Amino acid sequence: MKVLKIKPFFSERLWGGDKLKEFGFKLPDTNLYGEAWLISALENGMTYLEGGQSFKEFFEKNKSLFGNIEQFPLLTKIITANDNLSVQVHPDDNYAIKHHKMLGKPECWYIIDCPVNAELIYGHYAKDAKELHDLVSDKKWDQLFQKIKIKKGDFINVPSGKIHAITKGVSVFELQRSSDITYRFYDYERKDKNGDLRELHIDHCLNVTTIPDNEFFIKNINDGELINNKYFTLHLITKNQTLKLDNEWAQLTIIEGSAVINDYQINKGDSIFIYNFDHKLNIQTNGKILLSYKNV
Repeated sequence: MKVLKIKPFFSERLWGGDKLKEFGFKLPDTNLYGEAWLISALENGMTYLEGGQSFKEFFEKNKSLFGNIEQFPLLTKIITANDNLSVQVHPDDNYAIKHHKMLGKPECWYIIDCPVNAELIYGHYAKDAKELHDLVSDKKWDQLFQKIKIKKGDFINVPSGKIHAITKGVSVFELQRSSDITYRFYDYERKDKNGDLRELHIDHCLNVTTIPDNEFFIKNINDGELINNKYFTLHLITKNQTLKLDNEWAQLTIIEGSAVINDYQINKGDSIFIYNFDHKLNIQTNGKILLSYKNV
């Protein structure tokens, strides 16, 4: 098995803090960091191999491993919210490519930690496009945004077109398409570092929001496959096991405890990219591992 240990990129956020240190990360300074981009090939959030090579460079030199696709398809993060995130929606591939020349942004979350009785914004109540437009125009956010109760260990799928927001005190592992497009519906009247109100993207939001809202995907399991769609597959691994994969590569992040993967030791906060493992992983763990890949 070939193993690449990846050094994360830390993203400053107005709603950030220092909770990422709990995963063993050494943050660059005293600024507010809300996201650790664990494995990324995006220029504005590049991760690096231990030897100094960028992950994008590794990908471009080994495209045959990935089925000769043009760009690395996935992005993994740990997000720790010290305050509410903006209420957002993301575009699908067609809209994103047309307007930004970038992939769309379906994503999913595994809830690492959250307060008691925590809620997320997940979906909306508008029955048609006119009602959506009217509620937004009148800023009737409480009548528009749907909230759901969550608990530690929940898994939530967030497809393109789904209104959503992570809330204060919630920490998630996020798996998404390799994209950095975010459209904001609402941002609590927050200001940026220059004192200006943060930009909203209402026209884009109205254009891409799924109407009526027809997606509700939340589950809580102790071990096993969390999701498998055309964009990504994600497994939660909490037990010793031999896992057989059809894929030629996979990426793993350990969010709790430690593990040995085919004799390779990983600890809390580690992210690795693996290949040449003959489709079989022997896993010993006392923690929680999130393993993801895209079928090729």
